Amino acid sequence: MDTTLFDDFLELVRELNFSRAAENRKMTQPAFSRRIKQLEAAIQTPLIQRTTRQVTLTAAGRAFQPRAEAIVRMLSEARLEALEAAGLAQRTLNLAATHALSYTFVPKWLMQVGGPSQIGALNMVSDTHRQGVRLLQNGEVSFFICHKKPNIAEDLPEKQFRFHPIGSDRLVPLCAPDESGRPLWRLGSAASQIPFIAYSSASGLHAILEAHGIGDGRRGIETKMNSVLASTNLEMAKEGQGVAFLPLSLAEQEMARGTLVRAGDPSLDVPVQLVIYRPRSRLSAHCEAFWLKVVSQDT
Repeated sequence: MDTTLFDDFLELVRELNFSRAAENRKMTQPAFSRRIKQLEAAIQTPLIQRTTRQVTLTAAGRAFQPRAEAIVRMLSEARLEALEAAGLAQRTLNLAATHALSYTFVPKWLMQVGGPSQIGALNMVSDTHRQGVRLLQNGEVSFFICHKKPNIAEDLPEKQFRFHPIGSDRLVPLCAPDESGRPLWRLGSAASQIPFIAYSSASGLHAILEAHGIGDGRRGIETKMNSVLASTNLEMAKEGQGVAFLPLSLAEQEMARGTLVRAGDPSLDVPVQLVIYRPRSRLSAHCEAFWLKVVSQDT
């Protein structure tokens, strides 16, 4: 069997849309559909329920998904072990981080964990939370750094992945100031229909705020726009487009300059952890040594 069929299936599971999944896999939709049917023929049962309006997994598809994820990771790990046995493995660290952390927190944190000689060659991918999850699930990276709030549904199942806290952050409601330096809007005030700059579903911050009850109208706010990037939301807030909940690690310089001010009491801040994920399965000797350094650090 062509093992890349598993990658096609998992991409479709993530997108639940043939057109987007085919585009992500860099092929035409008809070609992509044929490959999904080829996989279903090999498994001997339908994995996908197709209708004119939506794509869902069959019961067999839901059962097959974790196995497919495990197979993809095992193939990646087997290749790495073969390279190590042949003495060809490089001291390379493949790491993904969300956009909001890759430009601020991660570089400084890495230097605290270990210098260039200990980290070795670093391949760091800066992308959305959704893409970081995909890269880790497929074994394309060994580690993924992101924001996390306790007690919300995990994208990375505990049976297959583990995480370690490496810092903390806060999502702070911010907006542009008026001429006197006061916030243009203030959450919790008598004002109604406060314009809100939200995160799209591909962002991990979207799920965190949703779980905290922010953005659903219960705070008298109305979503005017959304973006997958915290940096984009920051710029929109600076331009006076509305209130955005921004990571303090990203926005603190703008707050110090006065280009962004609090749009609510500190009690409205959303505390979050900064965590690093890894597979529970064995990594390369270099990556395992890096992990030991990580867990020995104080957060």
